[in-house]
Amino acid sequence: MTDVTIEEKSIKFGPVYLEPGVTKWNARTYLFSAFWTIGFLSFMSFLQNYVLKVHLNMPANEIGRAIGTLSFVGEIALLTVSPFFGSLSDKVGRRPIFALGFLWVGAGFALYPLATSYEMLLIFRAFMGVGAAALGGMMATVLSDYPQNRSRGFMAAMSGWANGLGAMMMIFLLSKLPSYFNGKGASAEMAGTYTFWVTTGLCVLTAGVCFVGLKPGKPGKSRKREKVSILIKQGFGAARGNPRLALAYSESFIARGDLLMIGTFLSAWLIQAGMTNGLDAPEATSNAGRIGGMVQAVTLIWAPIFGIILDRFDRTSVVIFAMMLAVIGYAGVGLTADPTSPSAILALVMLGIGEFSAIMAGQALVAQEAPIDNRGSVLGVFAFCGALGLLTLSMIGGHLFDDIGPGAPFLLVAAVNGVILCFAIYVRKKTGYKSPKLR
Repeated sequence: MTDVTIEEKSIKFGPVYLEPGVTKWNARTYLFSAFWTIGFLSFMSFLQNYVLKVHLNMPANEIGRAIGTLSFVGEIALLTVSPFFGSLSDKVGRRPIFALGFLWVGAGFALYPLATSYEMLLIFRAFMGVGAAALGGMMATVLSDYPQNRSRGFMAAMSGWANGLGAMMMIFLLSKLPSYFNGKGASAEMAGTYTFWVTTGLCVLTAGVCFVGLKPGKPGKSRKREKVSILIKQGFGAARGNPRLALAYSESFIARGDLLMIGTFLSAWLIQAGMTNGLDAPEATSNAGRIGGMVQAVTLIWAPIFGIILDRFDRTSVVIFAMMLAVIGYAGVGLTADPTSPSAILALVMLGIGEFSAIMAGQALVAQEAPIDNRGSVLGVFAFCGALGLLTLSMIGGHLFDDIGPGAPFLLVAAVNGVILCFAIYVRKKTGYKSPKLR
């Protein structure tokens, strides 16, 4: 089929050329789902610090290891099921998996504040990890399905806007709920419980919208007769002869760790610093939300610029650029004495830019390189690699947070980004230039 024929049959959604068969309503629903996916997953990491401090009365010097172990358990669950969900979506389509993810995470939010011990909280975190695998995997897969290759950068930028707005909504609105309920007379513990339950209702609503509005089925040939185990093997094997896909998998390893740093360790550091400066837990949480919101707001400004870059330059070259930004951002924050001080603003701005660039560059690269017929399986492995990275960094980072200082995990991530940067340079030299308009 020629490019002219494809263009005639496709629909433009703003600056994005959609694949034939994808409607504007499908694209809008995807962006709505992306908004809430990141909002819910960020809020899950953000609020678990509140549960540890207020519900379980955990000492401040144990928080780092606790959140590291919680993330480790959640990522074990995500690591286990991500390839399965990706391959299953090649059989049953993306829509039911996406909706199931929202319902699953909603059930987890309902359970989380009911934990009466740290051991019970670990069980609930593992439960939520399964839902997070469905949401994260399908968000990346649908992002790969809907735009034509020449528009992936713009679609990634729009998705990034939705992600950033979702994270800001969590930070500026949902993070204020504990203080709101506390001001209405609820205890600090019940204020947290009510906040979790409000979020559960939002998850159920989003699941319904997602199921109604996303495109049924999947692109490419139907894989209904193939076993999921075979599709999983194909996902892992796809990178064997494609260095660019191997780079995308490696980049996912650290990009998911970037989310951990901002959603978990930065929020824990901000809350800890706020309480050290005399704030109570709800006030410190609200202040952490304000600063975290600034980090996410930066990504909204950067998103369209980076989208243009993704659609204009070789995507392996863009990964190199993204890794450079990430190294600067994480090293800058890691060397900061107090993240709540005005002197930390520039480092936090670069952190937001580096985080966003790393995530979007990897997603654009894997979407370009993944074979269309088993794209879900490849994106499932992409999510698996991300979970493996987050798993590794959560445990090491938790110990560094407690034993060396809250800035140490950020310096670790800066170093790992530097390693991926070197690998990206090697792949770019080995494979040469590839137009962002080619599959």
